[in-house]
Amino acid sequence: MSGCSILFISPGPTYRPKSEAFQREYINLSEAGHSGYVFSTSSVNEAMQIGRFSYLAMKSNESIWSTIRYFYYCAREARKLKTKVDLVVTYDPLKTGLIGLIVSRILGAKLVVEVNGVYTSPAEWLDGGHKLSSKIKKALYPKIMKFVLKRADAIKLLYRSQIESLESDLKGKLIRAFPCYVATDGFKDIESRKEILFAGFPFKRKGVDVLIEAFKLVSGKHDGWALKILGWFPDMSELDGAINGHPQIYHHKPVHMHEMPDHIGRCSIFALPSRSEGMGRVLVEAMAAGKARVGSNVDGIPYVIEDGIDGVLVEPDNALDLANKLDLLMGDEAERRRLSDNGLERLKKEFTADVYSRNVNDFYEEVLRN
Repeated sequence: MSGCSILFISPGPTYRPKSEAFQREYINLSEAGHSGYVFSTSSVNEAMQIGRFSYLAMKSNESIWSTIRYFYYCAREARKLKTKVDLVVTYDPLKTGLIGLIVSRILGAKLVVEVNGVYTSPAEWLDGGHKLSSKIKKALYPKIMKFVLKRADAIKLLYRSQIESLESDLKGKLIRAFPCYVATDGFKDIESRKEILFAGFPFKRKGVDVLIEAFKLVSGKHDGWALKILGWFPDMSELDGAINGHPQIYHHKPVHMHEMPDHIGRCSIFALPSRSEGMGRVLVEAMAAGKARVGSNVDGIPYVIEDGIDGVLVEPDNALDLANKLDLLMGDEAERRRLSDNGLERLKKEFTADVYSRNVNDFYEEVLRN
């Protein structure tokens, strides 16, 4: 297809927008002939050129007032644009979806809404406790999502059944499902420490408590092995309470994206026992690093791990099942290598930048044609 003009609206905050990992997707789109704009939030006001895309970020924090300001910012900047925009693409059907709905009307452009999470899963709210804000979001998010998706020109999912509960409301909509872009160029197998790595947050939705419980069940059988929990946890007492001084489990503070290849590249097993997960970018990164992967058989993870072929699936929220699978992998280097080798082969076929470019170009062409 000939290139089109696209306005991407991201919720942010964007960290290190000058990094190769962040810019690569827009450079690839530029090389495919596309151009346009990227609106986001950041810790500072920023503007720069990324390939044929103009990146604009509004200084923001997590307050409701910043959210309101971002609505106004996107509408204001959209009105300033001097070139025609063909597509407005939003990261989610929630905040950016509502903004995109307004901006697409201002610009007379088609609206493409991406769904990059499982916003209807009960697990989404496990970490909110009894906070009023969590209760409000739990009540409002499904309604906002339905409102936005019904008014979108096209919807991009991570896997086909992701919005199954809304299928009857979206009959006739152009809906396509394919993995999101994951920058994997920097990932490689550096070494194989006796280490199980988890990376992410929040605590309960990602199943960190389940992973810690499972590791404790088998750690005594495997001398020298450690469980490393890498991520940001605002309530460290929750994590510390789960670890409870176990000598083979430790926490590592969160790191920037450019540091992740070093961490993933040194483990032997990467685990993501989430209770809910749209896709799990880190599983693709671990695949690129040639690591054995363990993930929950839930939501989008089975589309990234083929059980027994290029990784291992476990029942969500089942520490005993996870412990058994970890036990097998910790004690069998050959099996870990078989799974990781198969993962690398699959990566070349399904998760490269070229594959993503073909998928997204075909999708945008179909949206414009309709």
